[in-house]
Amino acid sequence: MSELSIVTLLLGSLAVAIGGFSLWMPARLRNGNERFPRSVWPGRILVIIDLIWSAYEISLMHLGMFDAWKVHLYWLVPVSIYLCITYLDELLSPRALGGLFLLAAGPVLDAARWNPSGWRVVISVIAYLWILLGLTFLLAPWWFRRLMPWIVGTNDRIARIIGALKAILGFVLIALALFVY
Repeated sequence: MSELSIVTLLLGSLAVAIGGFSLWMPARLRNGNERFPRSVWPGRILVIIDLIWSAYEISLMHLGMFDAWKVHLYWLVPVSIYLCITYLDELLSPRALGGLFLLAAGPVLDAARWNPSGWRVVISVIAYLWILLGLTFLLAPWWFRRLMPWIVGTNDRIARIIGALKAILGFVLIALALFVY
C-alpha cells in the first residue's frame, strides 16, 4: 500500500465513523457541536497537540540562520501552552481545531504529491478544504457556530441525511484507497 492509500483509508474510516454516529445519534452530535466552542478541556487538549506538533514541524525545517534558535523550542512550547490556555480561553476549542486542520493538511498533501494516479486530486481537494476551514476557525472562531448547521444539520432528519452522505463519502474514499491508490 502506498502512503496515499493509507492516508485515504484512515480518512475514509473516520468519515464512515462520523457519518455513522450522525446517523444513529444525531441529537447527541448536534448537542456536542453546540457546546464545543465554549468547552474548556477539548480546547486545552487540542492546543497542546497543536503546539507540540508545530514544534516538531519547526524542528524538522531548515531555517537558515535561525536554526540556532531551535534549542529554545524545549522551553517555548510549555510557555506557549500556558499562555494560550490562560489568555486565549475565549473560543479556544474552535481556534485549536482550526490549527489542527492546518497541521493535518500538510502530511495529507505530502502523501498525495507524488502519487501517479489522477485521483489524488480528490484527497488534495479535501486537504485544501481543511486549510480553508482551519484558517476560518483560527482567525474567526465564531464561524464555527455559523457553519455547524450546514455540517451537522438543524434537526434529526437533516442530520441523518448529512450523516449518510458522510458515510457514503467515507466508503468512496475507502474504495479509492483499496482499488485506485
